[in-house]
Amino acid sequence: MKIEKYLYKGYSIYFPTTNLERKEYGENIIDNNFKVLKVLKDTKRNYVAIVEIQNKKYILKEFRSEVVIPQRKIQTIFKEGEALKTLKNGYAAIDEGIIELVEPILAVVKKGIFIEKSFLLMEYIEGNILRTEEDIDKVIKIIKKVHNIGRYHGDLNTSNFIKINDGLKIIDTQMKKEKFWNFKKVYDILTLKEDLLVLELKYEVEKKYILNKKSLSFILANFLKKTKKLKFVEAFRNLKKDLRKKGWKI
Repeated sequence: MKIEKYLYKGYSIYFPTTNLERKEYGENIIDNNFKVLKVLKDTKRNYVAIVEIQNKKYILKEFRSEVVIPQRKIQTIFKEGEALKTLKNGYAAIDEGIIELVEPILAVVKKGIFIEKSFLLMEYIEGNILRTEEDIDKVIKIIKKVHNIGRYHGDLNTSNFIKINDGLKIIDTQMKKEKFWNFKKVYDILTLKEDLLVLELKYEVEKKYILNKKSLSFILANFLKKTKKLKFVEAFRNLKKDLRKKGWKI
């Protein structure tokens, strides 16, 4: 799907050419002309809220990490940013048959040399959390579709799916393309194995999604997973979290 770019007050608004009316939603975001119904996350790295624009509910996400973290900020000199990349990847995945993906509506980006502000507006879905083995079966079925088109979730757990009627919707993913072997796909499945619902139900993920444990992709992904569980690595990650709370931009 082709993406249109519209300039407004120093910002770039990106939206599908088939939905030209959406540029008004971007203007509403820039002008702060929307109602916040519920804040879901408000940290130095991310802001997520249910908002109302022109009498309709949406999910609004502000990508703050690429603005406040120095190394991430420097990367935005050469990259288009998370909001725009997620918009493009989302529509590409939908065009490729991943109709279960929550629709990205538009991206709003303010950029000089670096990205200064970055927002993504997404479809709002009313639904329920996953609870059963049958729900996880559906997750496996969907992620096979995602992997078969050469994409991956990046944070594959059951909390990133919403149950609607008899189906599921995928949320909180950039739907990136796999670049090296099948490393990210394997990492998706190893992440799902650690999911709280999967563990609670003793669901055997690898009976439904078979991994080649002799492949280089599995060896590397499994090594990285085990490394992250080492005590000194966990201690370092906890230290980073504590420093962020104190205002450190890391």
